[in-house]
Amino acid sequence: MSAGSISRCLIIALALAGISAGTAHAQWLLLGRKVVGKIDSMVGSPDPAQPQAPRYDIAVVTLDAPAQRVYDTVIATVAEHPDYRYLQRNDAARSVEVTNGKKSAGVSVISLDDKLTQLIIASVIQPGETSPVPFALQNVLRICEEMHVTCTTSSEP
Repeated sequence: MSAGSISRCLIIALALAGISAGTAHAQWLLLGRKVVGKIDSMVGSPDPAQPQAPRYDIAVVTLDAPAQRVYDTVIATVAEHPDYRYLQRNDAARSVEVTNGKKSAGVSVISLDDKLTQLIIASVIQPGETSPVPFALQNVLRICEEMHVTCTTSSEP
């Protein structure tokens, strides 16, 4: 899995999140407040016409906390694990790409408001690989716990 693939996946997710944010900021904030702590995930279905094509896997959670605090917690979580390493880190954009040597995921922290933040985790799944998002979701749940924010997912990661 290349860092470029993860970057493209994150860029697509960020673009989709940013398109409507500028035109309907207030509506997004109202919607964001209603889904605080709910972890949603989306996995690309295999394409029968292209069985060797990679798929995407994206998880999103909205947190009732300032973006910088969420990002600092992400960085602290990475630092706590000696087997995690950065493939890329951009503190200004609040985004990182992290690997544990087997799986990689991109994490982006987006400020929706002073105290409302969206955390996006994106990865690329190569044919025959399992998704790295359950690995990342465990860390999201740990971040939520450290921040004293209740997060839920429809299925256990």
